[in-house]
Amino acid sequence: MGRRFDLVVLGQYDPEDDLFPSGRDMPDHVVLTCGRPVLMIPYNFHGGPIGERIMVAWDGSRTATRAVHDSLPFLEKAEEVVVMVVNPHEENVDKGEPAAQIAAHMGNHGANAKAAHVINRSVDPAELLLSQSADAGADMIVCGAYGHARWRELVLGGVTDHLLQHMPVPILMSH
Repeated sequence: MGRRFDLVVLGQYDPEDDLFPSGRDMPDHVVLTCGRPVLMIPYNFHGGPIGERIMVAWDGSRTATRAVHDSLPFLEKAEEVVVMVVNPHEENVDKGEPAAQIAAHMGNHGANAKAAHVINRSVDPAELLLSQSADAGADMIVCGAYGHARWRELVLGGVTDHLLQHMPVPILMSH
């Protein structure tokens, strides 16, 4: 059904909910198969603003690019957009902000976007992203989903799974 709409909105699986244990896998299944952006709402979300201060997780991938373009209606209306790169390659940092070009592209669409990066190789990238989003006061995160093969993320873990399990704010994901 989600393929007929501009945006699919789903709630995060509540780990205390024993009534629908199969619901745990639904968000990632929908993100991977419906072909539409999915806005995930944390199970403990109690309302408040969404999309005023947005953190975009940028890694230059196809899925991140798709997420940026799927979220343009939100980005254009946000007060502030921070395009965050976690642990960029050193040569990209030497050439300037690794996310400057995509932030400028967002600016061409009317978004108040700025590029940022953080380097801390001793902390899990997903945790670092969540920490940076909290520090920025983000009320929404935009990111690509499953940039690596799904089997690899299941075996090794990945940013997408970590965000789906530990989301502090709504997350818009695209694949």
